[in-house]
Amino acid sequence: MTILKTITALTAAASISACAASPESIAPAYVSPTAYSGQTCGQLNVAAAQLNARLATATGQQAKQASNDAALTAVALLLFWPAAFAIGGNDQSPAIAQMRGEAEAIRSSAVARGC
Repeated sequence: MTILKTITALTAAASISACAASPESIAPAYVSPTAYSGQTCGQLNVAAAQLNARLATATGQQAKQASNDAALTAVALLLFWPAAFAIGGNDQSPAIAQMRGEAEAIRSSAVARGC
């Protein structure tokens, strides 16, 4: 029985560490506003619109992955521990953090230009 408990504990630890983060919990990465300082208000608006479209897509994919990971974790913990190895895979966290940082940099540059 101790082997089963050990396997269950290891599976639970692996499952929890491999889960994709919910999009709401991803903090923006730092992006310097100087990257956008030479752009006009129109260029900043276009960059913001394009970035927002990409961010919406990545956020949707991340939410779906987080939901799938949560479901697989439940299955792995309750029914079938080898399912824990299917958790993870399409984590968009780094891309979302970068895009959120870029969005803040664009906003900062727009404010500095008086847009």
